[in-house]
Amino acid sequence: MRRRSLAMLVALLTATATVAVAAPAAAVPIDTLACPSVPATHDPAVTLVVYRVARSYNVNDKVMLSTFEAGWVESHMNNLPCGDKSSLGVFQQRWDYGWGTPEQIMDPVYATTQYVTRAITCDRNNPGYTAGQVAQCVQRSGFPDRYDQAAATARTLLNQAARTHGMTGGAPTDVNGDGRDDVLTFTQNAAADVYVSTSTGTGFAGTSVKWNDFFSIGGETASTGDFNGDGRDDIVTFAHSNTGDVYVALSTGSAFTSPGRWHDWFAPGAEIAAVGDVNGDGRDDIVAFTHNATADVYVALSTGSSFAGTAVKWHDYFSIAGEFPALGDVNGDGRDDIITFTQGPASASDVIVALSNGASFGAPQKWHDLFAVGAELPRVGDINGDGRDDIVTFTCNADADVYAAVSTGTGFTGTTVKWHDFFCLPGEFPYLGDANGDGRDDLIVFTKGATNDVYVALSTGTTFGPSSKWHDYFGLNGEVTL
Repeated sequence: MRRRSLAMLVALLTATATVAVAAPAAAVPIDTLACPSVPATHDPAVTLVVYRVARSYNVNDKVMLSTFEAGWVESHMNNLPCGDKSSLGVFQQRWDYGWGTPEQIMDPVYATTQYVTRAITCDRNNPGYTAGQVAQCVQRSGFPDRYDQAAATARTLLNQAARTHGMTGGAPTDVNGDGRDDVLTFTQNAAADVYVSTSTGTGFAGTSVKWNDFFSIGGETASTGDFNGDGRDDIVTFAHSNTGDVYVALSTGSAFTSPGRWHDWFAPGAEIAAVGDVNGDGRDDIVAFTHNATADVYVALSTGSSFAGTAVKWHDYFSIAGEFPALGDVNGDGRDDIITFTQGPASASDVIVALSNGASFGAPQKWHDLFAVGAELPRVGDINGDGRDDIVTFTCNADADVYAAVSTGTGFTGTTVKWHDFFCLPGEFPYLGDANGDGRDDLIVFTKGATNDVYVALSTGTTFGPSSKWHDYFGLNGEVTL
């Protein structure tokens, strides 16, 4: 099936296992657990969990920054099983000061919840506080100036986590089954609304329409796919956290139904969730990349009404920390394969593929040796309409270039070719979709910012044409657009 979804940008993820460090408090007296040293660097898995939890409370930027300042100052954003006196965890919270049991404090989800709920109150009661003063209000440190002094580092870590969480690659989304890909946006705020604007073939129709009034809260990963195989794309959200729930709301062609839980333990914590039809049965399945030391890839197949049982390991080493995983049918056999962009410097920007056989993913193979360098944004789609998914990368800088390498079925062709010379500026969100229904994926970008426009550049099969505005108000700041 042609549906596919890029997984989240994983430039900074590491082991989920790191997040779930068990507290040794039951075996060792708490007051003897002094840390010999604090790690010099942060744990990216911890930062992502902290960010996801804070987003679930719809915190403002000041509270979010204070959360990262506190985490950096107290533990360098590591889940420490030790600390001064009875202090433990990311925020060095003390069990004997009412923060919870040692076991609770060693759970980063719980610890972040405790910090964030207190920080919200501190900020509300003291609107003139800086982020560091909010952190001090919560932490009550003997060294109150440290938090504001850590603002630059905290902002860098916050931005990295936000990019990892929020920069999904976009999923071509035909919600009404007419063969043209539409656009939708998840507000991911307290209202948790989902809005849709359907494609007419030359634009995205008028005022956006609410298709669901409560789906995918902040901190969750929202995506789309045809999970029941009826030809209409549905919506899915991954709760992550400690629940690992997966909810789906099916498309009727004019709205999304009430959500139902389709899996109760998938992509927990800092794992990266993706969607694709990996067994070729016409129904989209769910895939999770662990990005820990083992770099496992798990799959739960769609039955049409749920994702089957316990997730099954389909690969035991693919897309390590720092890489950008994706799904797409790159050899045109009807089954989605896994792809990873290593995203190093020019000397180490490989594209690796593991093909699906319908029951597992095969051995990794290098399909390109120079693509999507550094912070570029890679995407996957069939841009020439030959039935095989190709790769596209957006520089999203002042040059705003778009490069492509088409699939031969066994590799992505030679030197990368520029298909557009001005599309996607900094801060904008690009993806691919067949907006006019001609069988070739086109460029789509959400400008966000002050304008919230949506631009499209149609594929000719060998290049992307001029960009034109298809909607003038869709996908606001903070929303997740697909």
